[in-house]
Amino acid sequence: MATVLSPPEQRVTLYNVSWETYVRLLTDLQDASAPRLTYDRGTLEIMSPSSEHERYNRTAAQIVEELAVEMNINFDSLGSTTFRREDIDRGFEPDSCFYIQNAARVRGQ
Repeated sequence: MATVLSPPEQRVTLYNVSWETYVRLLTDLQDASAPRLTYDRGTLEIMSPSSEHERYNRTAAQIVEELAVEMNINFDSLGSTTFRREDIDRGFEPDSCFYIQNAARVRGQ
């Protein structure tokens, strides 16, 4: 049986990237789980997470969810949802995200 090795995490940072280019890349990659994009006022980071990165991400997310359940805290898990705000020229895709205090306000949006 062959063994498949996971490549290490890879990052590329590009400068002087327009908001329009960032949005086009998001559109082109909307059905892909990788790479992840972060945009900050013209600086675009493209990251392809490693298996180790994902392992830590999943473990941390499980801990948050289990604590919330055990403490009877209402929460909403939105995974790696893309957040973007053109008005402040920023956008990001977290590994995992949770709404806790405002879970009811964001549910269904």
